[in-house]
Amino acid sequence: MGEVPKRAAEWRGTCSFLGMDREASLPLVWVSDVMMKLEEDIRSASQIDARVMMTGESGVGKSFAANLIHQLSQRRRAPFVVVNGADAVEGCLQTARNGTLLIQEIDGISASGQADLLRLLDKATANGTNVRLMTATNVHLFDRVQAGLFREDLFYRLNVVHLIIPPLRERPEDIPVMFQHYLALHARAEAPRLSNAARQRLVEYQWPGNIRELKTVTKKLGSQALPDVIELEHLPGPIGN
Repeated sequence: MGEVPKRAAEWRGTCSFLGMDREASLPLVWVSDVMMKLEEDIRSASQIDARVMMTGESGVGKSFAANLIHQLSQRRRAPFVVVNGADAVEGCLQTARNGTLLIQEIDGISASGQADLLRLLDKATANGTNVRLMTATNVHLFDRVQAGLFREDLFYRLNVVHLIIPPLRERPEDIPVMFQHYLALHARAEAPRLSNAARQRLVEYQWPGNIRELKTVTKKLGSQALPDVIELEHLPGPIGN
């Protein structure tokens, strides 16, 4: 990459070196057709070294999918690094050398940031920097391109493989399975089963925070002493109301 600007130390501080995501090694617990197809696409993406763009609402598991691709790829023994936005990319490219760099919230970078990122990609290619780049966004980025808010040339450089991760409410058959799975991870003892009423409420709830919210709920429940069967009154906050 050549000489690193003086801000590189500051930039490195914004890089999150995640290594291996423990959950990425667990059995995948979704059962819906749409997620089974996504799993196939993830496995296919792991076998090539192209750039990947992931689109989905906040909390759907974009970083999990990126980490899973990394762990299934030939880069699995190298770093998996996450950075928010584009300001820290140059330093993070060095941190992620031979591994994978995930840029989150790619849609939020400014016009000047987009130009800088395009310059960095050209510079990294010219210097032979060996990093696989992935990006994540919670909006349909091509809409930003059409509105003149995101550079078309940068979009096509980043969007080689495109994975769309659906929100939890659009795959209700996954909700009870995932809820029981994460509850078992957090429960003090054997995880209780769900009553029919509790199961139905979980499916009907909209889950605005998606899987992140589901994990938080199961962690809270798992920290408590629970009966053998979870009823409606045991579900916290807006879910049980």
